[in-house]
Amino acid sequence: MTADVKKSKSCLDKREALVLAADLGGTNFRLALITPHGEIIQRQSQPTAVGEGKEVLMGQMATAMRESTAAAGIEPGHIRAVGIGIPGLVEPDTGRVVKAPNVPELDGAMLGSELGRLVPWPVVIDNDANLFALGEHYLGAGRGEKNLLGMTLGTGVGGGLVLDNKLWRGGKGTAAEIGHITIDPEGERCNCGNYGCLETLASASWTVEWVAAQLEAGAASSLQAPWRQTPQEFSAYLIHQAAVAGDPLAQRAFQRVGRALGIAIADVVHLLGLQTIILGGKFARAWDQFIGALDAELEKRLTFFRRSDISVRPAMLDDNAGLLGAARMAWDLGL
Repeated sequence: MTADVKKSKSCLDKREALVLAADLGGTNFRLALITPHGEIIQRQSQPTAVGEGKEVLMGQMATAMRESTAAAGIEPGHIRAVGIGIPGLVEPDTGRVVKAPNVPELDGAMLGSELGRLVPWPVVIDNDANLFALGEHYLGAGRGEKNLLGMTLGTGVGGGLVLDNKLWRGGKGTAAEIGHITIDPEGERCNCGNYGCLETLASASWTVEWVAAQLEAGAASSLQAPWRQTPQEFSAYLIHQAAVAGDPLAQRAFQRVGRALGIAIADVVHLLGLQTIILGGKFARAWDQFIGALDAELEKRLTFFRRSDISVRPAMLDDNAGLLGAARMAWDLGL
């Protein structure tokens, strides 16, 4: 395990109540000890034990939690709860993971109760994009806003809704799946089974596929060489670099992303009257390349709202948003 330990005044007070916040990804399992004020006093990260079975994975998670508190010198009794973000469909009320494509060992698992039997604390879970939105509302770009939509742009497109200062999960905990609203009914078939989802137009993975298809068709671009020489290393990062350098194909790819985001955001604004939208995730770091097309599309499609009344903002908390959202979830439940 690698650890990044941050000492603070709170860290010195071993009597202060804390929560453990966790972010479970297909690559890494991250943990943080967090105070009631949102101060992160210790972080730890280790590779996720994917492919080794549910028992091994949950054992790894439980061990990491115990080691985290021990490393900080915190007695187990000072931890109120554990909040965990899961990359997939979950039922927060029951603690059940319905489907986690990147961590298939947990499909169908009652993670809240099963992991809760391995550690001396109650465990609560939610979708990682929901917790991104909650974290940004708590201490990030949405602080002080009553209502907002948080969107994560990465391998896919995720979303989380905060309405009246509370996370809105919907009837089955699957609200705000903005990545799977239809933008182009004649578009590509999404991994979810629908056609023309926002995710097929505005995510990193689908943008890479689109650019690769243009290159294969012979499009003139500085990306031809890296794509042909090392296609397995062709990435959204390379496309962003090319766009910044002025490559027309790369710039067109991000205009496509921005236009799709603008359509989706206009739909949500018309439905809910939201005025604050926060974009995060690694792919959103290409903000400078897609925000112009997003603004233009939003201006064109907003009919009952003035563009000046709608704030589309970059996230502020980077990788800490989900951890802080998980912590806020635990504290809000009053555990």
